[in-house]
Amino acid sequence: MRDAVARTWEARSGVRFTGWGTCPATSSGIRITISDTGPHVKALGNRLNGMAQGMVLNFTFNNWSTSCRSQLQYCIDAIAVHEFGHAMGFAHEQNRPDRPSTCTEPAQGSSGDWLIGPWDLSSVMNYCNPQWNGNGNLSATDQEGARLTYGVTWESLGGGLVGSPSATSWGSGHLDIYVRGTDNALWHRWFGNNAWSGWESLGGTLASEPAAVAWSEGRIDVFARGTDGSLIHKWHDNGVWSGWESLGGQIVGKPAVVSWAPGHLDVYVRGTDNGLHHRWFGTNGWSDWEWLGGELTSEPSVASWAEGRIDVFARGTDGSLLHKWYDTGTWFGWESLGGTLVGGPSAVSWGAGHLDVYVRGADNALHHRWFGNNAWSGWEWLGGELTSAPSAASWGTGRLDVFYRGPDTSLRHSWFNNGW
Repeated sequence: MRDAVARTWEARSGVRFTGWGTCPATSSGIRITISDTGPHVKALGNRLNGMAQGMVLNFTFNNWSTSCRSQLQYCIDAIAVHEFGHAMGFAHEQNRPDRPSTCTEPAQGSSGDWLIGPWDLSSVMNYCNPQWNGNGNLSATDQEGARLTYGVTWESLGGGLVGSPSATSWGSGHLDIYVRGTDNALWHRWFGNNAWSGWESLGGTLASEPAAVAWSEGRIDVFARGTDGSLIHKWHDNGVWSGWESLGGQIVGKPAVVSWAPGHLDVYVRGTDNGLHHRWFGTNGWSDWEWLGGELTSEPSVASWAEGRIDVFARGTDGSLLHKWYDTGTWFGWESLGGTLVGGPSAVSWGAGHLDVYVRGADNALHHRWFGNNAWSGWEWLGGELTSAPSAASWGTGRLDVFYRGPDTSLRHSWFNNGW
């Protein structure tokens, strides 16, 4: 039963059911009674919280629906998926006012207060579904409803983070994640060959979260704030890590870095004046610091979709998302893109003319806005329980990976591959 719930509702949304076990009389949450009667719930959604015998499930079928005895696990699983849909707040699909006349099953129980998508014959919540309880498999609309109400799915990658992670990719199917550990050292985990590595410590003493970028396969540059407030830099090339070097300046919080070509880096920081400051690396080595103004109340984030094009984002004094961009030798902005941010944004581009920006909202959920076809989208709510700013990376068109710190300080990961 637990596996059925995990492979459906949990796998397709941000919901997680925890605390399975014997219920004391004072238990909160979903209280399940196992009885050889008709499975049901006494309420929908959070109205089940702490309700004695709030959900009834049947594991034997000796008296009720005895035909299930010959397919016991199938019945247990299909019923569990249906009843846990009620526990998530979903009513019976046949209760909808727009059901067609071909659905003759009577309405049953509460009808809910929000219609998601068109009437769905294939829903696991629909008694008119020709497949009993959808054979325990969510329909596309079931999955979309779960995502809209509980956010996108995520996985935990463990670790203990101080602040936000930093993600980068140097090629298809490869990700590198850098975090500041509880020992203030730089820690690294990577994804390749369809598997995650363990954590490795790269040492150092960081006074901010790191920022990382890759300009080609196997070349990664990592930046952070040092204990003296300056910008520090460490890089990996041809399988070897350098030591840390100081690039000077006095920075507040996490830096931001982007590369629009091999051998080129642009680093942006929030200075002690709360303005945006910029330093770059090219054929002549490191530039001096450049002041770009603004009034930042977070660290910046930066993305590039082509050589000579740079987009910088930060939180403004009113808590909204600010945007400044550089194109063909000229700086433009700032402009406000609205929203209410907690901490800094994270920006990424998977192709020319396209930007994706992720932020932690005032509800501590992940929010998303994107630019494409020369226009900005509205804000999209993606759920989650963020305790840090997010970090996003892309390894190709239509692929996005987002990381953040969860409530237990571990690293969490959600991904979009032409769909969440």
